[in-house]
Amino acid sequence: MKYLIIVLSLCSIIVHAQYAIQPYGDVQGTLLKEIKYENVIGTPYFLDFWSKGKVTTKSGKNYVDMPLKYDIMNDKLIFQGEGGNMMYFAEPVSTFEITDSGLSNSYKFINGLPVIDGLNQSSFFQIIASGKISLFKRVYKKITESTGYGSATVTKSFKNYSTYYVLQNGNLSKININKKSLIELLPNKEKELTDYLKKEKIDFKQDSDLKRLFEYLTKT
Repeated sequence: MKYLIIVLSLCSIIVHAQYAIQPYGDVQGTLLKEIKYENVIGTPYFLDFWSKGKVTTKSGKNYVDMPLKYDIMNDKLIFQGEGGNMMYFAEPVSTFEITDSGLSNSYKFINGLPVIDGLNQSSFFQIIASGKISLFKRVYKKITESTGYGSATVTKSFKNYSTYYVLQNGNLSKININKKSLIELLPNKEKELTDYLKKEKIDFKQDSDLKRLFEYLTKT
């Protein structure tokens, strides 16, 4: 149950943005040398450009309007320091939010969830929905190799992957998003859930639909 309380309180901080804001110039960081992936198509980052965002550290310090990048390959949050240098946060980060201004989308991430699938307390999860039944998305990338038909040339590229997890009654578990697994979360609400899915035309491949769905499950 303590994990659920932590998630809800941190999500509340992010959503309502009641920040005791620290001066951006006061943030402490460690200079990093960017890893160069030679001849690999794509990007190791969640968004391949600096995005304004919000950050909360483990000690409760809050920063806003920071240029951020989330390095998915190394599961590290990076900020742009003075002179355009890429920096790791010297102090552990607990939550962050980055905005894709071009699409007007914001993405919220959190760590400190129960350990699962070889991950740890520092592993970041994207928050899809928070409540009595919370949904998180673990995003990651791998470098894959392929060859064209009749060609010996090997093409390397970053490939995106994701896994969904549900936090319910303090327990974190992996979930395949389908009608059967959703009914298992609330077995006594099968009819209501079936009616809702049909009425709202929920697309399991769209995070915005999953957010609406899990907000409904929390209220059910």
